[in-house]
Amino acid sequence: MPRFRVSSLVFGVVLLLAGSLFAQQPSSEPLGKHPDVAANPGVDNMYVPPIAGQPFSGRSVVTVSRSGSATHVMFISMLARDSKGKLYFENRRPVDETGQPRPRWYFIVIDPQEKTRTICYTSTKTCRINSFRRISFGESDDVDAPRASTMETISLGSSVIDALAVDGRRETTSVAAGVYGNPQPLVITREIWHSPELNLDISITKTDPRSGVQTRKIEIVSRGEPDADYFTIPSDYTQFKNTRGTKRAPEAQ
Repeated sequence: MPRFRVSSLVFGVVLLLAGSLFAQQPSSEPLGKHPDVAANPGVDNMYVPPIAGQPFSGRSVVTVSRSGSATHVMFISMLARDSKGKLYFENRRPVDETGQPRPRWYFIVIDPQEKTRTICYTSTKTCRINSFRRISFGESDDVDAPRASTMETISLGSSVIDALAVDGRRETTSVAAGVYGNPQPLVITREIWHSPELNLDISITKTDPRSGVQTRKIEIVSRGEPDADYFTIPSDYTQFKNTRGTKRAPEAQ
């Protein structure tokens, strides 16, 4: 498995992980989404589409700065997309006191051709293989939930981040008093910088009076084909299938 040196790379993104939802939604969230989603106090996910012909590998770093405190790294996630659109995510949170990412504790492989999503846990050396179901943005069971408020969006123009041309926008969401137990109205802003070339949100900075300033940033390590080891399940892992028409049972390697 390829290794990354944090000293030479600073890469920010699901996944999150966000990993479970990371690749199931479009990379750029549509304008006019349910404002309650934008009002969530958690760290925003980034969405990586499983599209062919745009391979890359990198890492995602989430930083947080609260009022009166220094900026610190919350977690680091590695990710890759091959030329066939297959995706890899691994979660390495939390970061230890030295700033180094801890060993991965789970990883996810999404194969759009096989229509599978495999999540593997390093502590048990087990993997669950599920059918990959692409969900449309805004799909929710909470259709009757109270709306936070309307969202306003403005363009921030074009810029360049890590040699990638990006387009920016700022979303401002006003949360009515009492929606989340807040006694006063809240104003939350999100600045998103999107790379049309990779069809990928490269940077999201969210300012929320409840949680401070949260930044999720992706730095591209390579634009070439990722190492095939990313998408290969280790031979000593036990796999359980939970796809349609298949009984859940161990699969021999």
